[in-house]
Amino acid sequence: MKTIGLVIVLGHGEEGFVELNQLEGFPVFLHVVRNIGEIAEEVALAVARDSQNLFAEAVSEYGFGECSVLGLNNTEDLFSTFKECLEKVSGEVVVTAPANAPLIPVDLLALLAELCEKRDAVLVRDVKGGVDWLLSAYKRRSFMDIVEARRPAGFEELVDGLRRVMYIAHSSLKDIDPMLFTNIRVTRASDIPFVEKILKGVRRR
Repeated sequence: MKTIGLVIVLGHGEEGFVELNQLEGFPVFLHVVRNIGEIAEEVALAVARDSQNLFAEAVSEYGFGECSVLGLNNTEDLFSTFKECLEKVSGEVVVTAPANAPLIPVDLLALLAELCEKRDAVLVRDVKGGVDWLLSAYKRRSFMDIVEARRPAGFEELVDGLRRVMYIAHSSLKDIDPMLFTNIRVTRASDIPFVEKILKGVRRR
């Protein structure tokens, strides 16, 4: 099955787009693009349309031309963002990751893709037991079929309509990611030195 990697830029805060901050020589979001590219035949970056050129320039400048940049009309509502993204990409399995999470292990992304081949969705629980919607995998056709048939108002309604859904418990993440690097998000420029320290430690091991 063809797997698409979908990296999602949610928006920007007081410091602008933190995903554009340099992390070991590359913008943060390109670390995610590179990792998800290890397990996907194609990679797309989803960002608000008015910022599409900004990210497209970075993709080109750093030699990631194989990553397409999708300009979205609606990034305020997460479900609408996913719906628009899945309308624009092709492929059977779509693995998603947030653009500010450069430490998500490739092994976890690969597991999402593999498990979703026989399911409609594979969802990861967060530390509070909720679903980390930005780190997930969907059968694209199953997702769109529910959207077209039921017009769900959000993810919960959509998942209720899917037949084969698997949840990965937060506690189970430690089997793949013992240090739970998956949970680390870059939310401000001051997070960069901490993430760089982790990356250096991983390489030493």
